[in-house]
Amino acid sequence: MSLNIGIIGLGFMGKMHFNTYANLKGAKVTAIADVDGRKRSGDWSSIGGNIGAAGHSQDLRGIHIYENAADLLKDQAVDVVDITLPTYLHARWAIRALKSGHHVICEKPMALKSSEAVAMIEAARATRRLLFIGQCIRFWPAYAKTRELVMSKKFGKVVSAVFTRLSSRPVWSWHGWLQDPRLSGGCALDLHIHDSDFVLYMLGQPRSVLSRAVKGAGGALDHVTTFYNYAPGTLIQAEGAWEYNAGFPFSMTFRIALEKASLVFDAQGLRLCPARGPVKPVAVEEGDGYFHELKHFLDCIRRNCASPVVPPESALRSVQLIEAEAKSARSGKVVRFK
Repeated sequence: MSLNIGIIGLGFMGKMHFNTYANLKGAKVTAIADVDGRKRSGDWSSIGGNIGAAGHSQDLRGIHIYENAADLLKDQAVDVVDITLPTYLHARWAIRALKSGHHVICEKPMALKSSEAVAMIEAARATRRLLFIGQCIRFWPAYAKTRELVMSKKFGKVVSAVFTRLSSRPVWSWHGWLQDPRLSGGCALDLHIHDSDFVLYMLGQPRSVLSRAVKGAGGALDHVTTFYNYAPGTLIQAEGAWEYNAGFPFSMTFRIALEKASLVFDAQGLRLCPARGPVKPVAVEEGDGYFHELKHFLDCIRRNCASPVVPPESALRSVQLIEAEAKSARSGKVVRFK
């Protein structure tokens, strides 16, 4: 079953999704909507990001091009709407797309506020359409393999874990929306949520969180470190930051101590350090998280089923977790979950 995709929003993630669909069998981008005339013409040179190559000229012949996203929703050739807009627009356009009868793939974070995420879930239920949230780290091969190894209990329980995600300041965003916490939620909701979400996915909801942060312009949390309280004797920490100057290299790393082995992931790949014997590289699937998540979402649509990897209720809990972390960072107090 071939699926026609309509992408709303041609920023960094819109470009990433567009390029990914070109490598997926049974998927074709047939419509695009964006308010920027240069991007609609195929000039993507202004599209930047913290990973991947800079934008370039793109041949958009054969694709329906719209300035207004509402017109894309009327395009009867579109089967699936992929929303890669700024975060503050996610809920509005996801709900409109669901009500127009489309299945929806929406970039992370699910929404700017958990209340908006709840409204998205309610709209999906009411319209009987499928809603998928692009928490790509759950699909990133090294992270997916790590969760598999942890969940297997082969090397015992998790003793400690530290996740880091560091970037230069995101000056590439359209009209600087990423740097405005009222529009993006700041580093905590846009960048740090990757690791918070993975902690939640791998270990479940913590009993409480304690966060510390550095505030940037407008009170945005530009650097966040959180301790997640699980069972006594377990230390789980995640750090996300984007206050660094231009040229600072993006990095995502983790190290996990298990009872019988340790796992480390960095630029050298995923490695297993057993209690005895040499360090071993761990084989993972080829491709990146964008490829595996979009392939999975389209497979779910063909089977007409929700995602077992990222059900929307789970993505909602990740937004709620970030809200708890932000509350802790601003108050200096532990925030507990009921």
